[in-house]
Amino acid sequence: MPNLTEQELAILERVDGWIAEHYDEYVADIVTWATVPSTARPDEATPGAPFGPDVAKVFEVAAARAAELGFAVEEHDGYAISVLSGTAGDDASQAIGLVSHLDVVPEGDHWTLEAYQPIVRDGFIIGRGVSDNKGPAVGDLYLLRLFRDLGIPLKHSLRIIYGGAEEIGMGDLAYYATNGPIPKLSIVTDGPFPVNYAQKGNLNVRVFLPTGPALAGFTAGVAENAVPASATLVLPDTTLDEVREALEAARADYRDLLDLSADGSEVTIVAHGHSGHAAFPEGTLNAILVLSTALVEAGLLSGTDLETAVALETILATPYGDGSGAAREDEASGQLTQNGGLIRLAEGGIYLHLDIRYPVTADHNEIIDAIAETAARFGGHVADYEHAQPFYIEKTDPVVTLLQQSFNDVLDATAEPFAMGGGTHSRVLPRAITFGPGLGRNLAGLPDESVGERPDFIPAHHGGAHGPDEFVRIQNLITGLRIYVIALIRLDEQLSSND
Repeated sequence: MPNLTEQELAILERVDGWIAEHYDEYVADIVTWATVPSTARPDEATPGAPFGPDVAKVFEVAAARAAELGFAVEEHDGYAISVLSGTAGDDASQAIGLVSHLDVVPEGDHWTLEAYQPIVRDGFIIGRGVSDNKGPAVGDLYLLRLFRDLGIPLKHSLRIIYGGAEEIGMGDLAYYATNGPIPKLSIVTDGPFPVNYAQKGNLNVRVFLPTGPALAGFTAGVAENAVPASATLVLPDTTLDEVREALEAARADYRDLLDLSADGSEVTIVAHGHSGHAAFPEGTLNAILVLSTALVEAGLLSGTDLETAVALETILATPYGDGSGAAREDEASGQLTQNGGLIRLAEGGIYLHLDIRYPVTADHNEIIDAIAETAARFGGHVADYEHAQPFYIEKTDPVVTLLQQSFNDVLDATAEPFAMGGGTHSRVLPRAITFGPGLGRNLAGLPDESVGERPDFIPAHHGGAHGPDEFVRIQNLITGLRIYVIALIRLDEQLSSND
C-alpha cells in the first residue's frame, strides 16, 4: 500500500473522479495543440514573435484555451506566456511554477502517420510534440483546473510558464529569467520521472571537414539534437550498376539500409537509420555512420573524399564519443553522449554538427580540444561551438527528497533521483527542478504495471521524442497528474513552513 495519508488518499479519489469526467477534453486539447507545427524559427522572427509565426500560433492557441477556462494569461514579448491560478499581476515570488515548452523539433523523416494530424488509438496519442512536450504542457493547465474545481487549498498560487524555444537553446526562458517574474520554486514538467538532480553540460560543435567532388553532395539530419533518420549523397559521374557492384563489399547489415536511384550520370544513395533524442542514444542508429561506413567499405571514394568519410566513420563510431576523443564519464551523471545530428554543405567541404552531453565534472574545454585534435588528423577543424553549463543539485536537497518521496508514495515505488543527458529549462530558470512526467521501463524501482506497453501499431524503432511516430501513453500522463497533485500539496506545505 502506498505510504499516503488518509487525507491524501481521499484527495486522489476525488482527483480520479475529476480526471475521468474530463478525460475526453484533456485528450482533445493535446490533439489540438499538437496540430500546430510549432518549430521555433528565429529566422522568421517578427516584432512580438521572436521565434516565428508557428510558435506565436501555438501561444495563441494555449492562451485562448487558458482564458476560456477562466485563467489569467500574461504574455512575455513572444518569448513565453504564463497562465496563473490567481489574477494577473500576482506576486510570482509567492507562486510555485510549472514550466514547460510548446515548441517542437522538426518532424523529420520516416513517419508512418501524419506528424501534425495527431491520432488517438488504443490509449495512445501519436504526433509530433505529444510527448515532448505538449502532452505534459496541457497537463499543467489541467492541474490548475483540477486544484480550482476541487477546491484543494494551497497557500501558494500556481504559475504555468510556457516557453517557445526550448529545443533550440532555451533562449525563451533565458529571456524570461531576466525579464519575467520568477516563481518561488518551479517544477519543470519536461523530463522523465522521478526527480532529476543532474543534467549534463551541452556542447553544440560544428566540425569542418574538407571534401572533393564526391562528398560535395552529402547532407543529413533535421536537428542537432535528433539522431538522423536518413543521410543522402549524390555521387557524380557513375552508374547504378557500378555503385551496386561496389556496395557488395560493404557490410550486409548497413548495405540493407541503403536505397539507390539514378538520374543521368548521378546516383543518389539514401541511408536509413533509427532516429531518437540525442541525449538518449540507446536503440538508435545514426544514418551518417551507416552511409560513411558503407562508402569506405565499398571503395567508392578516394583522396580527400575518402579521408573525410573515414573521419565521419571514426568520429561517429559510437554515440559516446569514443572515436572523437570526447568520451568522459563520472559517478554523478554517467557517460558522455555524442550525436552527429546534421551534415550541411560548406565552401570546400561539409560541416558535421555534434550534439554532446558531457558529465557534470568534465571540463568542456578539454572536450573541444580533443575533438579539434581528431578533426585535424583528417584535415579538418572545429569551426565554432555553443556551450551550456551543467545543472546540478544535491540529491539530499529537501525539495528533491520531498518530490522523490511523493513519487514513490503514489506509485508504491522505490526509485531514486537520477541524472540525465537531456537538457531542460532547469538550466536557465532559477530554482527550477525537473520532475516528470515521463515514465519508462528502464526506471529502477518502478513496478512495470505503472508504465504500460508501447503501441504495437508503429515500427519498433519509432515513437520516441524527436523521432518518427512520436507517441505518448495517455494513462502515463494521468499517472503524472496524480503524482503532481500530491507533490504540490506537500511542496506547498514545506515552502510555507520555511517562510
